[in-house]
Amino acid sequence: MKPSISVVIPAYNEEKTIKRTLVTLNRCSWISELIVIDDGSCDDTSVIAEKYSDRVIRLKQNRGKAFALKEGWKTVEGDIIISLDADLGITAREGGKLVEKLINSNLDCVIARLPHQKKSGFGLMRHRAQKLIFAQTGKWFEAPLSGQRAFKKKWLSILLEREYVGFGVEMAMTVDLLKAGANLEEVDVCFFHRATGKDIDGFFHRGRQWLDMEKTLWKMRTTW
Repeated sequence: MKPSISVVIPAYNEEKTIKRTLVTLNRCSWISELIVIDDGSCDDTSVIAEKYSDRVIRLKQNRGKAFALKEGWKTVEGDIIISLDADLGITAREGGKLVEKLINSNLDCVIARLPHQKKSGFGLMRHRAQKLIFAQTGKWFEAPLSGQRAFKKKWLSILLEREYVGFGVEMAMTVDLLKAGANLEEVDVCFFHRATGKDIDGFFHRGRQWLDMEKTLWKMRTTW
């Protein structure tokens, strides 16, 4: 019997990109349920999501990626959970490769390693996350901040116990799963999404990421 697959998508003000992503996923036969968490958007993200997903969770205010993901995780029914970004467009269909890898291996979590995109930052955030994960677990990952990942539901209780902070969720969940004994591996997948550039918006976004990661690290040191 094939495992059921739940896709969870956190979204904040993604009205320009989410329709194409959801329409693409609706055409994927491997998906059992498609859940969108509207993280307090002030545009039509939730209106669009209502038309093209099985369930939409609407948060009254923006709570950050970690909170939104956990709200979605609490409702999943599938044996395998896939977290995807809202702006993947037609490349969202590549999520099937994560499912295939997870099913046909002894792995507990698969992390997508995306192709290099020309418009990108300096790699400081990625390197910081790599060093933090290595310091905690002795494992080195090429894509420690990748939001495209799949994991088996049996590990969900561990993730729901933690108080993750915003964009620090991927780094922290990697550490938690490894410390709990889960087998994690990266796999090359041709996802493409909106790259964070070297402009003001890009620096602001990475600044938020950095702050969230430092807050997460502080929580890991004091309460984990």
